[in-house]
Amino acid sequence: MWKTSRGVRLNRARSASRPRVALVRRNRGRLWRADHGAGLVEFALVLPLVLTFFFAVFEFGHQFYARLTIRHAVAEATRYAVTGRFELDSETGEPLERAESIRLILERHAVNLALAVEDVTLDPSDGGGPEEVVNVSASFRYEYWLPGLKEILPETSFTVTTSMRNEPFEP
Repeated sequence: MWKTSRGVRLNRARSASRPRVALVRRNRGRLWRADHGAGLVEFALVLPLVLTFFFAVFEFGHQFYARLTIRHAVAEATRYAVTGRFELDSETGEPLERAESIRLILERHAVNLALAVEDVTLDPSDGGGPEEVVNVSASFRYEYWLPGLKEILPETSFTVTTSMRNEPFEP
């Protein structure tokens, strides 16, 4: 037995097309109220916002990591400067100047980042003598590398400076 929209039961022996028409008419109204696909529409609206937030957190986390690495590299270069040691030239085996050795140490510690070294400054320029204060300063330019952010945000430049007193080494 079929049930029509009026609640009257029809015998199966009667016309089967009539109840189907009634069911189709009743379902048409439900289609307009139905929430089929609403989750997909909400997902399509929210996904760009969530991805933007995720990529922004990722990019700024990477920038923070770069800043910490540069601070560490400048601190290591300054620590190397206060010892009075020299690096050896890889080709000739001759000792490099102290200023060049300090720059080499700084670049070694910052090698794992895609940073452009703009300026490394030593004060005094030769690294100083025993018991003198040496300042190592480095300016870096951080370039955003995620697509979209590179075009929107400008490059970020920052400077890190560290000062220490040289140890009593032999000049």
